[in-house]
Amino acid sequence: MAISQELSFPLSDTQKILRNEKECDLDRRELELRKEQDALKDQRIANLEKENDLLKQEMGLKDRIGEIKDAEILATRRALADMTQVADRSLKLAETAKPKNVWETWGPLGIIAVIVVTIASVL
Repeated sequence: MAISQELSFPLSDTQKILRNEKECDLDRRELELRKEQDALKDQRIANLEKENDLLKQEMGLKDRIGEIKDAEILATRRALADMTQVADRSLKLAETAKPKNVWETWGPLGIIAVIVVTIASVL
C-alpha cells in the first residue's frame, strides 16, 4: 500500500521558493560562465606567453643571421685583400718560370762546344 501525503503551502511561499530556485539556476550559470571566461583568459595568457617566446626566438635568430652576414662580409674582404698578394706572387712565379728561348739555353753551350772543338783541332 502506497502512502501519499499532500503538502500544501501558501501561494506566497511557493512563489518565493520558485524565485529562489530561478536565482540559484542563474547563479550557477553565471558561475559556469565566469569559470569559462577565466579558462579563456588563462588560455589567452598562455598563448601570449608562447607568442612572446617565439618572438624572442625569432629576434635571436635574426641577430644570429646578422652576425653570420657580418662574418661573411669580413671573410670576403680578407679574401679580396689576400687575392692581390696571391696575384702578385703568381705573376712573379710566372716571370721567373718563363720558358727561355732556344738561344738562351743552347747559345752558351754552342759557344763552349765551338771553343772545345777549336782547341781540340789545334792540339
